[in-house]
Amino acid sequence: MTAMRGRRRIPPVAFEETHAREVPGEPWRREPVLGPVKRAIHEALRRLPVGFAPRLAHALAPLIRHLERRRIYARRLVWTLARLHPDAPLAAAELAAAVRRWWRQAGAVMAEYATVERLRAAGRLEVDDPHGTLAGLPADAPVVFACVHLGPFELCFETVLNTFGREAVGTWQPEPSPAANRILHEMRARYGLYVFPPGQRSARHLHRLVVGDGFDAILFVDEVRERQIHLPAFGRPLPLRGNASIAIKLALKTGAPVVPIHVLRTGPARYRVHVGVPLAFERGGAPSSATMAGIAALDRHFEPIVRHNLDQWYMLPELRLPDFDPAKV
Repeated sequence: MTAMRGRRRIPPVAFEETHAREVPGEPWRREPVLGPVKRAIHEALRRLPVGFAPRLAHALAPLIRHLERRRIYARRLVWTLARLHPDAPLAAAELAAAVRRWWRQAGAVMAEYATVERLRAAGRLEVDDPHGTLAGLPADAPVVFACVHLGPFELCFETVLNTFGREAVGTWQPEPSPAANRILHEMRARYGLYVFPPGQRSARHLHRLVVGDGFDAILFVDEVRERQIHLPAFGRPLPLRGNASIAIKLALKTGAPVVPIHVLRTGPARYRVHVGVPLAFERGGAPSSATMAGIAALDRHFEPIVRHNLDQWYMLPELRLPDFDPAKV
């Protein structure tokens, strides 16, 4: 499907460097009860057919939604979905259906961690590369893959490594649940992924492995930073920092193409990885201008994709638009 680099190298970093670093005092009050439950469900789903996990998540979604209905994030996501939907204003029934789909899709993300490694062999994963981007990627130089949290987004990582056949490292944002983080850590160890949690030490690992050793980078540009999603911008000022900036700076430093990819669910336990053309932006001139040109290109590419798939965008409740008023929803 794409140029292979021969036998895959293992990043010269201890795998424990990829583990989430727990923050003292983090309010994980429910974890002593929910942690073992998450672990038991995950281990059971790993032994069941791949179609069972999303079906279970869909069945549980109405209960979870009911339990969370009064929390501000649940009310905010309804308001934001109505505001950003490409067909807005939506009729009440259309909005309610879209919100139900979001809860089903979000609930499936955790359940699908039990299936990520098995989807390709089960024939449930396809790659959409209409422009032949993968065939043109360099075999002996880095590529920067930019992603957003659509569908079962862990497949961005797994597909780059094991379907595209690339040598890649990246960053990740730990979950608030230590049990979920341990599940992710073990799963990534099985399929060979090195992604680092936030921090200066991780930034040094990423820079050395990409710029110095020629590994590809995989970066989600819609990460939460300072309690906000900064990209897509949805009309707000473009971010000056964060993963979008890191992705473009790595590309400028190495000459790597910036390839946008995202995942969508296409049916029951069926998924498609979409590969875009390498982003075109002005790389000359002052570094700050080139960086902002690249960030703007990322925003132009991903904003319409996210808008048209809001019910599959996991980060929707983390977006805080400036005119949201919790007293009015």
